[in-house]
Amino acid sequence: MSINHTNAGSTWVPSKRCALGPGILSCTDKDGTAVLNVERDRMYSVIGLGSVIVSKLARNESGLTFESLVDKVTPEVKAAPRGQTEREVARLLDALKEQGIVQPDATRRLNLRRYRWPSGFMFVAHGVVCFLLKLGFYNLTAFLGLFVVNVVLKIVSFGALYRLVKSWPKAGTHGEVEVEEEIQRVGIAVDRATTWYPKQAQCLQRSAVTVCLLRSCGVAAQMVIGVTKVPFRSHAWAEVSGDVVNDTPKVSKRYRVMDRC
Repeated sequence: MSINHTNAGSTWVPSKRCALGPGILSCTDKDGTAVLNVERDRMYSVIGLGSVIVSKLARNESGLTFESLVDKVTPEVKAAPRGQTEREVARLLDALKEQGIVQPDATRRLNLRRYRWPSGFMFVAHGVVCFLLKLGFYNLTAFLGLFVVNVVLKIVSFGALYRLVKSWPKAGTHGEVEVEEEIQRVGIAVDRATTWYPKQAQCLQRSAVTVCLLRSCGVAAQMVIGVTKVPFRSHAWAEVSGDVVNDTPKVSKRYRVMDRC
């Protein structure tokens, strides 16, 4: 979806503070801003002044007042009167608010605290996975992982899966040789589970399972979410110490990184 303007009215006032909504990921380049709304599982392409607004808010976790935001975007507007800039910014904020990208009178950091899995669930789930891996049931654990990930995506949301991976703990520490061995074992297990699984496992499911299993083996893995503008699409992969472990090494160059979790 492309956002650039709206005809809706606005009630924004100079002292009204706005911030990016919780679960909003973004990356900006010369062609505009790609936005991923984690909670709504939707992607947007924001262009023009809208892109400038999102990029300014992304740099200010605690948000900006309407007046401060106008001050920051004014240099980006070519010779436009102050009043016209204020009206354009207000209309774009209304459009972004409708899509859940911007929220008024709130700070993003505080709201993010509500979006976490219960500690009890994480403790039990992590314990079960570590137990199965210690018994050597890598293939079974990967298969069950794909099942759980698909259930979370279908019954709950992408946001729930994102938070699950982001909060999944790392267990213990391993030496360099063991890390390489664990990466290989987990990679083979996920590949086999993907082959046996009755439904097609996309990059998101595979990467989420890979990261959680690696962390349960003591490897500090991350799931990376990237985006391309042309064609407009997203992708996910797993990394360890900056190296891609479940995709081609060049994938991190083809996609702009939106977040690492």
